[in-house]
Amino acid sequence: MEMQKYHYTDGVNTFGPFSVEELQSKGLTRETYVWTEGMPSWVQAKNVPELTGLFAQEGQPYFTATPQTPPQFSGTPAIPFGQQPNQPPKTYLIETILTTIFCCWPLGIPSIVYASRVEKKFYAGDYLGATRDSANAKKWMWINVGACIALWILYFLIFGVAFFGAILSGSGDY
Repeated sequence: MEMQKYHYTDGVNTFGPFSVEELQSKGLTRETYVWTEGMPSWVQAKNVPELTGLFAQEGQPYFTATPQTPPQFSGTPAIPFGQQPNQPPKTYLIETILTTIFCCWPLGIPSIVYASRVEKKFYAGDYLGATRDSANAKKWMWINVGACIALWILYFLIFGVAFFGAILSGSGDY
């Protein structure tokens, strides 16, 4: 079985990955923010059951510095570790099917694939994967709509130029 490796932050930089044994020599406090694979965001070390043994001695002095804040990464939902939201992210399945039917179907296929995986990943416990697939479904849906609009504009330009060219050349005489 593979040993869990953790990253920790001093509020500015991140360090790791380290095993629990290696973290003992790093001077972590209960308030130090840590992260490992499977955690949706950074949490204080005192909230991670595997790390509570590092702080068992209540009388042990430890270094205190300015309060730390977890690093903020764009696209990372603020969900406490071990908790899951009640509802899955928006699937965009109906929208992607409609844009696939009425727009450009080759560009709609990736959108439908991503949309169909959202709920399955959510109920399997992969909230970040479900969120990513929801965002990808939305992205491909809008790519499909944009391609459709571009094709219609191109269609009207080509046939509009041909139509006005025929009118101006006087080829209407038989």
